[in-house]
Amino acid sequence: MPAIKQKFFLSLHDFGFLLNGLDDIIRLKKIYKDFKITCFLIPMSKLFYIPENIKHFKVKKYKEWAKIINSYEWMEIGLHGFAHTYNEMDCSYPKATETIKATENFLNEIGLHYKKLFVAPYWQYSWDSLLVLKEKGYTVGIDRNHQRPIPEGLKTYIYNWSYEEELPKNKNIIKGHGHLGKGQFKNGLEQCYYNIINQISVNAKFGFVSELAQE
Repeated sequence: MPAIKQKFFLSLHDFGFLLNGLDDIIRLKKIYKDFKITCFLIPMSKLFYIPENIKHFKVKKYKEWAKIINSYEWMEIGLHGFAHTYNEMDCSYPKATETIKATENFLNEIGLHYKKLFVAPYWQYSWDSLLVLKEKGYTVGIDRNHQRPIPEGLKTYIYNWSYEEELPKNKNIIKGHGHLGKGQFKNGLEQCYYNIINQISVNAKFGFVSELAQE
């Protein structure tokens, strides 16, 4: 039986200004000619308020960083909440509306381009927040391991490969999922780097999560 031709739609959570991980993403880019990746951004991470980070947080520097990210044609940005706190999107309809509006306004202010893709911090949604995301035209990431009822008509995205796992051999569309950061997750890019490059051919084809959302 001939091998299945696979296309890879890779995503990473916890991407952002002053956060770890961009260097590891660029390492992957150097290996794969067709490389593309979708990064879910934390616009105002709670880590910004750690004393050693506060002195580096300047809107001017954030805007300069945004210009660099916008120049990466191989990267697209989705939203990962606003501050990435527990229950941030497990909330009322007005609160969800306020959070999404604040996120969009902030990214527009700093000039960072983004797609209408959304993953709630810790995968925590209320029914009302899902309704708001649907009404605003977002495609929503749902945890593979904790699937849930969703409003009719809401577009969703569910990964089928976590980066610490063996690559699925029987799927032609691979929806990869992992995290950035230092050793916090079993599917962290830093610790799974070699598991990824040892399983994905250098000639592999890649796409963006937003392309799946359009299907």
